[in-house]
This record gives sequence, C-alpha cells and structure tokens, in this order.
Amino acid sequence: MKSKVNILIAAGFILLVLFGIYSYKKYTRNIIDEMIARNNLINILIAGRNVYNDNTFNFYAIVSINPGNNNIGITFIPPDYSVKMNDDGTKIKKISELDFYYFDRIQYSLKKDIQLNVPFYVKLYSPDVLRIVDMIEGMNLFLLNNFEGLKANFGVNYFDGRKVVKYINGVKDNSIYLKYDRIFDILMTLYHDRENLKKYADLDFINDVIKNIKTNLMPQEILSLTQIILKNGNFMATLLPGGFYNGYYQVDEISYRTYQQDFLTNLVTGTEGETNVKITILNGTEVPGLARKYRNDLIRDGLNVIEFGTFDRTDISSSILICRSCDYKSANKVADMTGINQIYFVTDTTQLSNILIVIGEDRAGDKKKK
Repeated sequence: MKSKVNILIAAGFILLVLFGIYSYKKYTRNIIDEMIARNNLINILIAGRNVYNDNTFNFYAIVSINPGNNNIGITFIPPDYSVKMNDDGTKIKKISELDFYYFDRIQYSLKKDIQLNVPFYVKLYSPDVLRIVDMIEGMNLFLLNNFEGLKANFGVNYFDGRKVVKYINGVKDNSIYLKYDRIFDILMTLYHDRENLKKYADLDFINDVIKNIKTNLMPQEILSLTQIILKNGNFMATLLPGGFYNGYYQVDEISYRTYQQDFLTNLVTGTEGETNVKITILNGTEVPGLARKYRNDLIRDGLNVIEFGTFDRTDISSSILICRSCDYKSANKVADMTGINQIYFVTDTTQLSNILIVIGEDRAGDKKKK
C-alpha cells in the first residue's frame, strides 16, 4: 500500500514538473527578447501551401529581422531548392517534396549554403491568410491593370481575405515566382501602412491569429517580433541566388557571395536606401514631351533613368511612383527627391527598371509654363 502511495506521489510530482515546463514555454519563454538584447539576426522559415497535402509545402521563404536597425528581409526559396538529407550532401531532395518532419535537414542545408541559422518556423495555408487579412479588416492594393476575376480595376482597390488569396493565385501558368512577386506586393503595402496596423499589436489578437497555425514561436515571442516590424526600418526581398543542376536548384560559393553582398550586407548594415535604382518614366497625360522633360530633370539630379515614354492611360491626375523591385527606403528616397507622395507597390521582377514613375496632370503645369 505504501509503495502505491509513493508511486502516486512520484507521478504527481512528474506531472507537476511537466505542467510547469509547459506553462513556462507557453506563457513565459521569450527567446526572441534574448536575441533582441544581443542584436542577433532573427530568421523564421515560412512554409505555405493552398491546401494540406502530406505535410509538404510549395512556398518557402525566410523572414530575417534585424533588431539592431529594424530592417526586415525576405528570401524567397525556389521549390526545387535541394535539401541535403545527409551531412556530406550525397543524398538530396527538393524542398517542395520534403515532409516538414525533416525541418532539421532544411535548417542544416540553409546554414551550409547561406550561413543563416533558422531556428523558427511558421506553417501557413490559404485559409490562414484569408482569415488574417479579414481580421485586420482587409487592405487596399494598387493594380496597374484590371483584374476581371476580382472585379478590380486600375488604381487602388479594397481587398478582403478572399480577394487577396485569389490575387496571389491568379498568376499566369501558376508560376511560383509570379506568386512571390504578388506576395511581396502585399507585404510591402502592409509595411507602408504599418501605422494603421499598430492597434493589432496585442497578445489577445496574436493568440487569436495563431490558434489554428502551426509554429514553434510562442505568442509573446510573436508580439516581440511584431513590435520590431512596426518600427521604422527598411524592407527588402530577394530570390535565393543559385542555379539548376540536374533538376535541383543549388547554391554554390559564388551565389552565396552574391547573396551576402547584395542582400545580407544591406540587411545588417542598414543603408539609407540606394539612389542608383533604375527608373522608367511614363507620361500619363495628353501634354506632349512631359516624360522627356522629367527624364532630363531627374538625370540632372543624379538619378538613373533608363527608359521614358507614354503610359497606356492619359487620364492620370496625380503623379504616382510604383516600386517594382527595390527596397522600401530606396522607393521613399526617390519619392522625396521627385516630390511624388503617392507610392504604391506592384512587384515585377521581370522588368529592367526598379521604379516606375507615371507623370500626372499635377506636373503638366510645369511643362505648359515653359
């Protein structure tokens, strides 16, 4: 009888310890705050898919947050990226074919290829994205072209969660790279509007957001990350550099050096935005010669204008600046230099220019006076 009592006491003690560990992890643990205190780069792997399928994902990206300067970088990963299934790399598998159970092998490969430690992950499905967008009461997105399937036209359109998901998926040939462009549109637009999103930065809201999402981040850790994201910093993105070899996307030493020089350095050092971005200027009015005039003006100011011409609409009232493929600070710096205060984000990495400026009627008066 006494031995049974002792067993029950021991079992109760073990349960108490386990409950204490669970409570610490859920309500107290905050590794993110420790990393912030040390100014460590925080890397999170985002895995996405429209619907559940054997715990595999066809969208992968690393979100890197620098608490030292509030910079945020996104590295989009091609679905054919080769994951090393053993330490010598003789056995490989495409990341999109890999069960997420092998997260440790993804971590190992990223550390080996691009020298990033990625301890955290978030798994997202389309219903999660739809729900999150609806929870923040939707968003306004700028479109350069009409989108028949969404009944959305040129200009600013309100998108709820359903429309956002449809916008991401409604790309030509279901291209993952075009989807990456549209995802970055959405993220840049939200970042630009972050002042209006600060009201959602509380623990109750975060708990509600992640209640159906699989992640190894605690709610209080996500709140700490949110507080960094909402501060003034820079926001940038890149595709993981590399090339195809026998059907697998692989990162070699030259690719890593490119990634380090063009992306990681800007993320870590916190440059104030580059003014050597390539710019296209188009005339959105019926006043002839407007694009040429502003091209000459901007070149004189030290900006790199590579193309000018006529926009496919001539009814643009206010000039607009569209960020196609540059970081947030660079877009704002060009906006400051040109005096254009309407900034939108329509990512198109197939274009030669990083920024598109469409001159409107508000600048036509300058031409008429001359």
